[in-house]
Amino acid sequence: MNDLPSIRSFLSNYFPVFIGGIFASIFSLALAIPLFIDSYFRNLPLADSTKWSFLGGMALTLVIVHCNFMIARGRPSWVWPLVMVLGGCFLSVLPAIEYRPNKLIYSLSLLFPLLGLLLLNSKRHREMRSKLVEIRHQRESLIKAMKNTQRKPR
Repeated sequence: MNDLPSIRSFLSNYFPVFIGGIFASIFSLALAIPLFIDSYFRNLPLADSTKWSFLGGMALTLVIVHCNFMIARGRPSWVWPLVMVLGGCFLSVLPAIEYRPNKLIYSLSLLFPLLGLLLLNSKRHREMRSKLVEIRHQRESLIKAMKNTQRKPR
């Protein structure tokens, strides 16, 4: 009947990879920022390191949330700030091995950014972004058509 896919089929296809990318990004930040602060700013008092970890985590979490919101609204170019955040998490944690961090925390701090980058580059995530662009174009054309019908004098 209807050639448009249902919301249920869209979510069942693309929601796992979308939410997986979000969780991988959040876990990357949750592990990388404290490890970064603890490794490179060892002389910083505990209260200050906690404060800066919290503020840095909050700022980067807002970036991740905004980027994913814009991707969901059909703006696929907002994937690049996510790539930069995940790459920054990976590259900032990588040399911390010199400071002998906890092996599990260090391993997970390297694993989650790589997992997030893998999910962002997956075929399904790219398909989802292209479908969301199509939906955005349909929404814009519908809004334009509705504005044109409202402007016509009766």
